[in-house]
Amino acid sequence: MVEIQLLKEVEIMTRQPAGKMFPLDEKTDNWYLTYCELARGNDCHVLLESGRGGRYSVIGLSPWASLKGKDQVLTVTTRETVKRFDGPLLESLRRWMKAYKTNIDPELPDVQGGLIGQWSYDLIRQIETLPDETADDLQTDDLHLLAFDELYVIDHKMETLWLIVITDESDPEPILLNMEGAWGKAEARVNDQTAEFSFAGGAPPKASSRRRSFDKKTFTEAVRQVQQYIRDGDVFQVNLSVRESEPLTVAPMHIYKWLRAVNPSPYMGYFATPETVYISASPELLVKVKGDEISTRPIAGTRSRGKDEQDDVRLAETLINNEKERAEHIMLVDLERNDLGRVSRYGSVHVDELMVIEKYSHVMHIVSNIRGVKAADKDAIDVLKAAFPGGTITGAPKIRTMEIIEELEPVRRGAYTGAFGWLGFNGDMELNITIRTMVIKDKEVHVQAGAGIVVDSNPEAEYKESLKKAKALWYAKEKSEEELLMMKRRAEEEVK
Repeated sequence: MVEIQLLKEVEIMTRQPAGKMFPLDEKTDNWYLTYCELARGNDCHVLLESGRGGRYSVIGLSPWASLKGKDQVLTVTTRETVKRFDGPLLESLRRWMKAYKTNIDPELPDVQGGLIGQWSYDLIRQIETLPDETADDLQTDDLHLLAFDELYVIDHKMETLWLIVITDESDPEPILLNMEGAWGKAEARVNDQTAEFSFAGGAPPKASSRRRSFDKKTFTEAVRQVQQYIRDGDVFQVNLSVRESEPLTVAPMHIYKWLRAVNPSPYMGYFATPETVYISASPELLVKVKGDEISTRPIAGTRSRGKDEQDDVRLAETLINNEKERAEHIMLVDLERNDLGRVSRYGSVHVDELMVIEKYSHVMHIVSNIRGVKAADKDAIDVLKAAFPGGTITGAPKIRTMEIIEELEPVRRGAYTGAFGWLGFNGDMELNITIRTMVIKDKEVHVQAGAGIVVDSNPEAEYKESLKKAKALWYAKEKSEEELLMMKRRAEEEVK
């Protein structure tokens, strides 16, 4: 039975984190396989990690609360109750979170309680008034967040494993001992890990089975319409995206195993729910709140990687020196500065890193970094509302570009260009922009990517750029299929 909950003041529950640290063998990736073992049979779990020099990987299992929001209804399921909150989702979320407080321990890693999960692009309808014209074919949640009271945190710098429990118990030691035992048993089973990975639906799909929301012709027509809007003075740039879909043939955790190997990225993650799995290798920070400090790191400007080191250097130089790319990037930096300015102290917003090149497995980007100091009357939800969705994946000006996206893209974006990450009960927050991300639902894999359209864009080149950005994810799936097909054949030969 679902209880309809009125949003009223509630008694604050304060919890205290406690931790225990152990040495970890970082020479192998056994910790990831151990996570896979711990997650076996668990339909709600999460991994947050940073694949490029990041210090921590955070594992959450068996959440004590699940928050799912769609339209104007937030459903909160805990181990004891199911409650429904009616009204704007972010306001419901804010009020629910006020009932919980974590006394942060500075000796422990940053993630100490709070919520981990995804915020859909379509959550913007809770913030701005947009037309409702596009098919919501995937029917993913507008937000889905999980609260964990037990976390396993890998410290890659110190090569240690932290066990963290957030509890109101006076003695957390029994819980920590249970966590230690569970990790040890899973680690001992790692040699049998391949048994978990199997084909979900027979042979890998043929390349021709991949479907696209836009073909080249309809994408070109949409680009031409955007360019007309630009000439009419409606907008300066619009991001148009293409969704590709094909059948799921392998275990999602095996795809992620390959993705983190072939395309390590600053904001990676694996988020499993009973209905949907999200696999992210995002290069882009939407927003970070640490105490009173706010930061965002926009990406705008893309080139393919070179065929060798010399070609790579040449392409990087052509990208950073391209006047069109620089002008577009500065425009989007200004947009992000304005977004942060809405929730920052007057005069505190500044650019501390301007137009540097960051390289990934298949592409390179121009990146900048913007910082501000949060205004005293603002909280993390206010910051999220100001920054959401990122201007680099909508265009400028933001609201008009979102209206055009709704008009021209054939399907709702769902998770794509939303946000994925964590929001602490203490008000700290770190969210990526959900790009370079797989959405797996109903035995189908969906990958969406886009390109910024300006008045002199070449439609064919922008279409190719969109598909290029998705390539690393499809490559990870293909490598997973190849490996498991080889294992399957080897097993069949052994039987013979």
